[in-house]
Amino acid sequence: MVKWDVSNIVATLYFNIRLPLDKIANSLPYSSYDPETFPGLILPLRNGNIKALIFNSGTINIAGLKNINELEDIIKTFREKFEEIGIKLPQEYKIKLQNIVVNGKFDVDNVNIVELADRVEGSTYNPEAFPAAIVPYTISDDYEVTFNVFKNGEFVCAGLKGIKKDIKEIYEDVNKIILDFQEKVIKKYSK
Repeated sequence: MVKWDVSNIVATLYFNIRLPLDKIANSLPYSSYDPETFPGLILPLRNGNIKALIFNSGTINIAGLKNINELEDIIKTFREKFEEIGIKLPQEYKIKLQNIVVNGKFDVDNVNIVELADRVEGSTYNPEAFPAAIVPYTISDDYEVTFNVFKNGEFVCAGLKGIKKDIKEIYEDVNKIILDFQEKVIKKYSK
């Protein structure tokens, strides 16, 4: 079974509401807001490991998440913090993954990454520069991810994205892409 964990998520939340950034900035002393230099409010979360950029359009960009489930916790945190100052976020919103990076291990222990890089179009392998084959994987005409595949079957996948309403759907999409890549590409070059 393929095992994987999310190592970083950059996501955008779209709430259909105008957010009063001055009010939010005045109520959250650890936030930073200077509309003359940047139109968004910067809000560090979880000891600064996660950053949120909040815009008056109701758009919130979040970077530094380590797993998909954290996104639900962050949304809950926003709801609670904003309700404390009289701002009610709508229940309906959209999530767009700008980028998600996944680290994992395929069901194989030995991948011929030299042959993989030679035969899969657009792939590269330069062991003097990096110990993995860099393999593009096309999901659709306008959606491509990149897998860094190591000889021992470990991988890093970057460029995952999409618009979903539900965290579970996001997880399922990521899992499907990884499993498809293993079946269509990795198993051809594993020993």
